[in-house]
Amino acid sequence: MGVQLQGDIIHLFLSYFFQFYHPTGSAIPACSIPPHAILVSQTLRERYSNLIYPVGSPILPLAFLSRGPSRRGTLPFSRINSAPTLFQIEAISRARRSVFIQTPNLTSRALIKAIKWTLQRGVPVTMYLPRNMMVLESIVTGWTTTSCQIRLLRRWASRHAVTLRVEWFKSDSQQPFKIEENKSHVKFMVIDEELVILGSSNLDRASALTSGEVNIAISDPDLPKTFLSAILRHQSTGHATAV
Repeated sequence: MGVQLQGDIIHLFLSYFFQFYHPTGSAIPACSIPPHAILVSQTLRERYSNLIYPVGSPILPLAFLSRGPSRRGTLPFSRINSAPTLFQIEAISRARRSVFIQTPNLTSRALIKAIKWTLQRGVPVTMYLPRNMMVLESIVTGWTTTSCQIRLLRRWASRHAVTLRVEWFKSDSQQPFKIEENKSHVKFMVIDEELVILGSSNLDRASALTSGEVNIAISDPDLPKTFLSAILRHQSTGHATAV
């Protein structure tokens, strides 16, 4: 899913790029391109019309959450200082009614702790994850794998009688575009159907401690529901039994 943003938030994205990833590591240079509307191409509209979800809203409460790459996080027991991860932890911990998470991997102990805390407060949690993705990276950076952590989390949930639903991602063969079979790079979270968090940050140790990441959080009574509906519609993830 693609999200088109306009307004002052674009300056934050550009500042982040030029500070951490541009060879000069400097401020945003003067731009000689006059402002102009960015329209969805006619080809995209014709070939992938079912993927376009127009959302009309001139003003939305947005939070820009970023963190540059860091070597300090490679040390054991490093403290999390990544704004994207800290916001995710806080959002999960403050959930009142529901949590939906789709992510390529889940190895961050801090995020798993937040999920357990929320489950114990009686808030149902649903997670969609690919079964075997980024396995080697997870072992190298987090000393574990998503499958291992999900197995442990399910055992914990069965002992504490909480409402945890975990489903392994399954791609939709009917989609008009080619994707890796049963692999998903979606990083997406909806809290109470009122707050949506999306961007580059996984729920793993690397994103929490070493990688450069950018997320945006949007608070709105309607938009998160639209996003969630679109995410669910374009996959064939099976029906798992709540545990």
